[in-house]
Amino acid sequence: MTTPITRQTFLTEARARLGDVHSLWPYTPKAFETPHGWMHYVDEGPATPSAASQPETIVCVHGNPTWSFMWRHVIARYAKHQRIIAVDHLGCGLSQRSITFPARLSDHAENLAALVRHLNLERITLVVHDWGGAIGLAAARRDPARYAKLVLTNTGAFPTRDMPWRIALCRAKWGLGPFLVERCNAFAGLLPWLGVADPRHMSPEVRAAYMMPTRDMAGRRAVRAFVEDIPMHAAHPTMPELRAVEQSLSYWRDKPVALAWGEQDWCFTPRFRQRFERELPQAFVVQGLHVGHLIPEEAPNLVHAAIDHVLGGREVATHEV
Repeated sequence: MTTPITRQTFLTEARARLGDVHSLWPYTPKAFETPHGWMHYVDEGPATPSAASQPETIVCVHGNPTWSFMWRHVIARYAKHQRIIAVDHLGCGLSQRSITFPARLSDHAENLAALVRHLNLERITLVVHDWGGAIGLAAARRDPARYAKLVLTNTGAFPTRDMPWRIALCRAKWGLGPFLVERCNAFAGLLPWLGVADPRHMSPEVRAAYMMPTRDMAGRRAVRAFVEDIPMHAAHPTMPELRAVEQSLSYWRDKPVALAWGEQDWCFTPRFRQRFERELPQAFVVQGLHVGHLIPEEAPNLVHAAIDHVLGGREVATHEV
C-alpha cells in the first residue's frame, strides 16, 4: 500500500524539482489536495486583497505539454494589481506525478473547478492555452456564475477532424506512440523548437524550464495521457465532455472575450481562431502573423493586449501584429 504524500512533503519535493528554474519562476508553490493527488498552483497578487483593489481574479490554464511556467510574463505584468492563479494539472509541472486516475478532460476540469471553489474565486478572467482551453471552459461550465471574462490563446473547444501528423504519430498503435512520447520524449522534448515560429526567441535556460517536468519517464506519462485523450471519434470517452464544452460557448456571447493567436501555429491553426470568431463574434482579436503555438512565450505583449482589452482597456500594450 502506497503511503499518502503529506502537503509538506509534496511542497518540499516541488521546490526541489524546480532547481535552477527558480531564478525564472520565483513564485511560492502552493498545494491543493484533489481525490487523485496534490495539485500545484501559484497564487500571486496584492498582499491584502479586497473587492476594491482586486475587481477581478485572473486564472491561467496551460495545455499539453506545458506547465504554469508559460504564464510567468502574465503574472509579472498583472500581479501588482490583480490576483492571479496559475495551475499545473495533475501529472504536469510541479503537480503530483504518481497518479492512477484516467486523466481525461473531465477529470482535469473537475480538479480545476474544485480549486476555484476552494479558493472561492469570483469574477474570474479565464486565460487559456492549448488543451487548457477545453479544460478551463469545461470547469467554467460547471460554475458559470464565477466566470466573467475570457481570453483564448491558440486553443480549441470543439471536436475536430484535423490532427497534425506529429500528434497522430505520437498516438500510433503497436507501442510506437508510447515509445516516442515516454521513451524518447518526442512530444515535450521538441516543444521549445516546434512551438515557436523562431526558435531564437527562446533562450537555452527557458527551453530547459519548459522541459523540466519531462526530464524523466514519470513526467512524460501525463503528456501521453493528454495525447491519447484527444477524441477523434464519437465513441471516445472524452467526446461527450468536449461536446458539452462546445455547447457552453453560448454562455460567452454576451461577455468580454479576446483572442490572441499565433498565426504560424501548426496545431491550433488559424482555422481554430476563425471558428471561435464565428462562435463569439464580439471577440476582440489580436493576431501574431509571425508567431507560433507558444504565443505567451514568443509574443507575450499580444496576450497582454488581449487581457487588457477584456479588463476594460486598462494599460493596453503597444504591439505589433
